[in-house]
Amino acid sequence: MNFMEMEMTDKVKPVLSVDFDGVLHRYSKGLHDGSIYDSPTPGAQEFIRKAQEHFFVMIFTARARNPEMKAEIIEWLDEHGFPEVPVTSTKYPSFLWLDDRCERFTGAFPDPESLLKFQPWNRHDTEATEPGWKCVSDRILEDLAAEQGTNI
Repeated sequence: MNFMEMEMTDKVKPVLSVDFDGVLHRYSKGLHDGSIYDSPTPGAQEFIRKAQEHFFVMIFTARARNPEMKAEIIEWLDEHGFPEVPVTSTKYPSFLWLDDRCERFTGAFPDPESLLKFQPWNRHDTEATEPGWKCVSDRILEDLAAEQGTNI
């Protein structure tokens, strides 16, 4: 069923936002070359099907800001047998987020230095200082400057 044709009762389910890289797309090499290079995380398709019974499921990924990349994600999902779900780069209010790179906030702030030791489930060799993060930081600064119309 096309998600745009869902009945209103489906649209009032709580929203579950699911990350793409590291959750649905195994993402075993991390940033790598920017391509969608890996297979689905085992059980991902069935999870999405079951989750749709209880939630309005959306896939949230920064990649979807680029229309060509968003089309590649939708094609990858289709090729791998995922049910149709909206793909967005907009961080909509959600009942719950399923993400491989997050720390649950409990009301007490963690020691920032301890956060540098964070490891995603699928990679245990990641470091906050690895060279790929410089490229990410540079891209964020460029985007922020463009949004503000300034040079940072």
